[in-house]
Amino acid sequence: MLVKTHITKIGVTLFAVALFYGFIYMLSNSLFATRPATAVAVGADGRALLPSVDEAAMPAKAPAAAAPAADAAEAAAPAEPAAPPPPAYVEVDPATITGDAKAGEEKFNKTCKACHKIDGKNAVGPHLNGVIGRATATVEGFKYSTAMKNHVGNWTPERLDIYLVSPKAEVPGTKMSFVGLPEAADRANVIAYLNTLPR
Repeated sequence: MLVKTHITKIGVTLFAVALFYGFIYMLSNSLFATRPATAVAVGADGRALLPSVDEAAMPAKAPAAAAPAADAAEAAAPAEPAAPPPPAYVEVDPATITGDAKAGEEKFNKTCKACHKIDGKNAVGPHLNGVIGRATATVEGFKYSTAMKNHVGNWTPERLDIYLVSPKAEVPGTKMSFVGLPEAADRANVIAYLNTLPR
C-alpha cells in the first residue's frame, strides 16, 4: 500500500511539473515573441520613402445600397481583365548583389540545404536553381501554399532579402517553417550564392 501511494505521488508530481513547464513555454512564446522589422527605403533627407499608391490597383468600393438605374448599367459592364502574370524571369543587375558567395554557400549548407536542393530536384521545399529573378511559386512539380501562390512577383535580390528576414512575417500562411536570417550580411551572402546557381 505504501508503494502504491508513493508511485501515485510521483505520478502527480511529474504531471504537475510537466503542466508548469508547458505553461511557462506558452507564456514565454506569447510574451517574448518578436517580429523582425522589414526593410524600409530611406531618402537622402533621412525620411522613409513610402511606396506610391496606385489608385487603379486599389479594391473597388462597395456600391451604394440604392443605386440609380444608370449605375446599375455600369455595374453590368464587363470587369477589367486581371493583371498579367509576372514574367518567368527578370534580369537582375549583378551590381545589386553585394554579398560573398563563398560565405553564402557555407550559410546555405548550414541553414537551407535540409529543405532546398540545388540539383534541380524538389525536396521539402522547391529547388533553388535559378531562383534569382524567377517568378514566385513557379517551380514545376512543387505544391505551393495558397499564401505563396498569392505572393506574386519575381525573386529579385531586394525581395529575397525582405523575405529571408522572416518568411512567415512576409508571407503569412506559407508552409516554410524556417524562422529567417536576421543578419543582413548572412542574407546578402546567401543571395550572392544563389545567384551563382544555374537556371
